Amino acid sequence: MTTTRRTFMAGSLAATAATALPTRSALAQTELKLASFVPPTHVIWTDVITPWTREVAKLSNNQLTVRLFPAMQLGGRPPDLYRQVVQGISDITFTLPGYTSGDFPMMALTELPGTAQSAEDGTKKIWKLFDKYLARDFKDTKVLMLWNSDSASLMSRAKPIRTLEDLKGMRIRTPSAAQSSQLEALGAIPIDMPANQIYNNLDRGVIDASMIPMSAALDFKLIEVVKYFTLNAPLGRSPFLVAMNRGRYEKLPADLKKAIDDTTGLKLSLKGAETYDKKNEEAIAVANKTRETITLSAGERKRWQAAFRPLIDQQVAAGEKAGLPARGLITAYGLLS
Repeated sequence: MTTTRRTFMAGSLAATAATALPTRSALAQTELKLASFVPPTHVIWTDVITPWTREVAKLSNNQLTVRLFPAMQLGGRPPDLYRQVVQGISDITFTLPGYTSGDFPMMALTELPGTAQSAEDGTKKIWKLFDKYLARDFKDTKVLMLWNSDSASLMSRAKPIRTLEDLKGMRIRTPSAAQSSQLEALGAIPIDMPANQIYNNLDRGVIDASMIPMSAALDFKLIEVVKYFTLNAPLGRSPFLVAMNRGRYEKLPADLKKAIDDTTGLKLSLKGAETYDKKNEEAIAVANKTRETITLSAGERKRWQAAFRPLIDQQVAAGEKAGLPARGLITAYGLLS
C-alpha cells in the first residue's frame, strides 16, 4: 500500500490524539469531605479516621482523597451532622445517631442498659444484628463504621454519686433521648447536650454531672472540671457512626468503591471499639491520680438494674406499636426471655 501525504497526516493526528487522551492516573482526584464535631485531637480522629484516609489514598493510587473537617468546620451544630451528610453538605460524617434519636428508632434500642459488656462486645453484636434489624435506620447513607462506646460513667462536679438516692434531682447531661430516659428512670433530670458543650456547662454549674464514657474525660479534658467519677453504673452505651452519602458513594467508579469497601465495615469498627476500650483504661488511671473514682456495690447495681426493668418493657412495647421489630432486637440482646 502506498503511503500518501494525506494518509500519513491522518495517521499522525490519530496517534497524537490517542496519546493526548487522559489516562486514569492523569484524571483529577476524587475528593470526599468528612465532617465531625470532635476536635482534631480526639482519639478516634487521630488513631482511626486519619489512618483510614491514608489507607484509602494508597489503595486508590491517590485517586481518592478524604479531606477532614473536625470541630464543625463546615458549619451547623453537632445534631445537624447526619442530616448534612444526607443533604450532601458533607460526603462523610462522624457522629452519634443519638444526637437525633428520632431518625434512628432501632439504633436507639441498642442504647438500653445491659446490651453489652464492652465496646468490642457491643460492636460485634451491632454488626451481627445489622442487616436484620438496624439497616432500616440508614437507608440514605452507606455505613462505613458503626461501633459502641466504652462503658458510660457518671462524672459529677461537686456531689459524689454512690446510690440511687444521690441521683434524685441532679441535672445530668446525656447524649441522646434514649439515654435521657434512663436517667429519668433513676430519678435524675436529663439534659441532652453534645459532648463539646459539657466542659463549659459543668464549669459554670449549668449541669451537675455528665453521663458519658470515660474515654471522653481525656478527649474533652473533663477531668479539669469533674471531682467524682462513678465508673461501673449499669448504664447503656452510645453507638458511634461514620456514614457516607449514599448517592455520592453509588456514583464512584467501581475501583474507588472497592477501596472504601475493603477498608471499612466490621474490621474498622472494631478498631474504633478497641481504641475506646483502651482510652477508657487510660482515663481511669489518670482520674485516679487526682480525683475520686467510685465503684457501685453489687447490691447497688442490682437496685439500678431493677429500676431499668419497666423502661425496657416500655420501649419494646412502644417500638412494636410503631411497627418496628423491637421485641426481636431486644430478645437477641438477651434483655427479654
